[in-house]
Amino acid sequence: MPRTHESHPASEATGVVSDDVMDEATATADAAATQASVVLHDIHDHRGADQATHLLDQVWRRSHGSVLSAEALIAISHSGGQVTLATREGRVVGTTAGLVGRDHRDGQVFIHSHVTGVHADEVGTGIGRALKWYQRLWCLNRGIEEVRWTFDPLVRRNAVLNLVVLGARAAAYELDVYGPMDDQRNAGLPTDRLVASWELCAPRTRAAATGRAAAPDIDALVRAGAEPLLVADGDEPEVRTTNVARRLVQIPTDIESIRARDRDLAAAWATAVRATMGAAMREGARVTGITRDGWYVLAPPAGVSELTDVR
Repeated sequence: MPRTHESHPASEATGVVSDDVMDEATATADAAATQASVVLHDIHDHRGADQATHLLDQVWRRSHGSVLSAEALIAISHSGGQVTLATREGRVVGTTAGLVGRDHRDGQVFIHSHVTGVHADEVGTGIGRALKWYQRLWCLNRGIEEVRWTFDPLVRRNAVLNLVVLGARAAAYELDVYGPMDDQRNAGLPTDRLVASWELCAPRTRAAATGRAAAPDIDALVRAGAEPLLVADGDEPEVRTTNVARRLVQIPTDIESIRARDRDLAAAWATAVRATMGAAMREGARVTGITRDGWYVLAPPAGVSELTDVR
């Protein structure tokens, strides 16, 4: 049975989002919710907002204040944004909140997915996937065809979820987006972020929705001449120099455990990723994917031959 609690209104993009895309998006969202054994429902009142705020504060463990107050969540919902809870047998296990945005360059409307949180006991059970596939359906039902968000480039499971499982692309690398933060995940560390662009009707996303998204093959890339810019030497980052067009950046298996035991080492990783992938992307390089074992793949700027060395 479908696990999405809300009924889905007819798309406002009639004639833009095709019926087969809508049917596939509905099936994908329902299947993901069923697999995670959750019910997903949008919230519009203070009771649901209080529950979402409480979960977010549990996940981020801030020393004071809230990630998003109940009042802010109500404002997002009432202004046309998305605030959704994932529950299992009445227990709140996940939430997401997104604001309506408009691109300043072309006026394109999108959802900025500001925060998605899953209870610590439920990480890895598919709740995050269920929330994102529901978010896709939520947007398409309202004629919105893109979702954007930022994510920490060092958290491997999130990077793989975003770029492989969902089929989003890394559109930009931004420096210290949120400034100093005081939660237990980010305190004392720079908040560099990759910007995800999820084009909800794109072939890449539709392939991911049907399980056909493929992670890059690191061995094939190396045989084809790709070389590493950053590798993990045990837990330590090792920055290398290369001028080849296709470059590789490795991230640690579990940066969160490193942050919990050694903040200096965590800071070293942040510096290394900024100096390699961050610098390359600011010079025009594109992230074309990430392997499931944590290698980002950098390609040259669009229109630049991969046979040409990068200088």
